Amino acid sequence: QLGRAIRARRGNERHSWEKGLGQIAMTVADVEAALRQASVDIYHEIQSHVGWTGDSLESFCAQGASKKLQRTNTSGDTVLALDELADELIEKRLAECPCVAGFASEERDDFVTLNPEGEYIVVFDPLDGSQNVKVGISVGAIYGVFKAKNISEVKTGEEIVASGYALFSAGLQFAYCSRTTPVTLSQYSFDNKEWVTFIEDHKQPRKGSTYAINEGSCANWDSTISTFVAQHLRGRSVRWMCCMVADVSRQLLQGGCFLYPADNKYPKGRLRLVYEAIPLAFLWERSGKGVAYATIEGDRVLDLPIPADVHAKCGIIFLGEDEAAAFDNVRKHAPLWAGGSTSDKIKVKETEQTKVVKREVSLLRTALVIGAIFNVVLLLRR
Repeated sequence: QLGRAIRARRGNERHSWEKGLGQIAMTVADVEAALRQASVDIYHEIQSHVGWTGDSLESFCAQGASKKLQRTNTSGDTVLALDELADELIEKRLAECPCVAGFASEERDDFVTLNPEGEYIVVFDPLDGSQNVKVGISVGAIYGVFKAKNISEVKTGEEIVASGYALFSAGLQFAYCSRTTPVTLSQYSFDNKEWVTFIEDHKQPRKGSTYAINEGSCANWDSTISTFVAQHLRGRSVRWMCCMVADVSRQLLQGGCFLYPADNKYPKGRLRLVYEAIPLAFLWERSGKGVAYATIEGDRVLDLPIPADVHAKCGIIFLGEDEAAAFDNVRKHAPLWAGGSTSDKIKVKETEQTKVVKREVSLLRTALVIGAIFNVVLLLRR
């Protein structure tokens, strides 16, 4: 029913699309409906498991959902029972969607096949920031959709066709966009059991008043990041929830930037490229004129090749329009050892050399004119 409602809501728009895009939109809407329903399922489970008992942290969750299992996932993170439960809830909803061929999840070692005849695959982090469950603050889920039958067919992040996230907080919010639809945000009404859209075409503000970065890692930052934060973010308030969905959502709605760059401690970055960085980078860039970099050299997240290891990590530098301009200026003028792009440095150097040459030519012309005038005066005196 939810799938039919979503398709009906977008029916008028679909007539203006090209035939191929229209067909894609219809099936992607089914995937969106499945992800929305999975998000509702997860929110119910979070609510039913979390509850302070007044005892030790081990009894913080009545049914042990925040207790650590005796294993870590492929990414190296300790797995909570609630992580696995969220993963299974999403799998269940996707399996009911015939157009979904399979999925890749943070909690699975490899790609999982569901419906061999399906045309789409879904990548996801089922419970982002799950360590926040113990203290009762925001967690989320991240989703990305590709038109393929296996993740091995996808070459770069630019092939993504839709993405979104669910934010499990004071309410249940869902942000989503595709190649043919804008960024929409909606909230679930548990009374009416339906989604209510509160923003139909979100555009990120040009400049924000806050920023998101873990300043506890400042000793490990590259000097370009340090300079950018010190020179261009000074005076703003920092917001850091230890949940990428929550932190990105704030900056997306209110303007600003989200930074989790590679640094001296984690030279390959900390966040997963395929099911965290790419989906949110697509959503970020679709919401306005901001950019989603993976490196301080200016490599876009969506331009990165999909690695053989679906759990490979990368750095993340999500910048709003104003922040992107400031960061690019810092990056271009940074010395090469500090991460400045070689090509950008060459351009800057050429520009500076041109200015010097023009200044010297101007001085030479002035000197010649003065000399000529002086010679004329001497001739007249004779």
